[in-house]
Amino acid sequence: MKKIVAFTGSNHSKSIHQQLLNFAVEKITESEVTMLDLSDYPLPIYSLDIEANGIPEEVRKLKEVFVANDAIIIATPEHNGSMPAYLKNVIDWLSRLVPPKNPFFGDKHKPVLLMSTSPGVTGGSTNIKTMAELMPWWGGDVKGTYSLGSYFEKVVDGKLTPETDQELTDVIKLFEAQL
Repeated sequence: MKKIVAFTGSNHSKSIHQQLLNFAVEKITESEVTMLDLSDYPLPIYSLDIEANGIPEEVRKLKEVFVANDAIIIATPEHNGSMPAYLKNVIDWLSRLVPPKNPFFGDKHKPVLLMSTSPGVTGGSTNIKTMAELMPWWGGDVKGTYSLGSYFEKVVDGKLTPETDQELTDVIKLFEAQL
């Protein structure tokens, strides 16, 4: 059985990305999933000055989690067309654990599913496109993407609409089949 780590790049306590991730994880049937909460690994904003005093132990622990899993699912917001500073900070710290141009997710081709959502119609697709382009630098091999636009129209009474539910099911099944 493959092991997947799933997390959100949001630090909002009522994140719709966490809700999307929960919907996705419920659909995984062929793999073991670990839900990771990045807030359990508090990190200062990356700077060379802070790094000069040593890389925080939380960064090493995070890397161990990524290395120990066979695949990654990331559900992340889009802030001004890019990844949120919260997630970027984690990426910046992880990148300092390996020599330049080396993967920090554990190997060069770790399967990744990128997801995003928003109240707007594009569903964070600009950020997903950018992250997909950057993922090979980090050791990720993007096997799929999913952008859910118009979140509050497609999640009603805490449930996905039937059409949206099927779309997400199809994305998850395809991702699992590629592991």
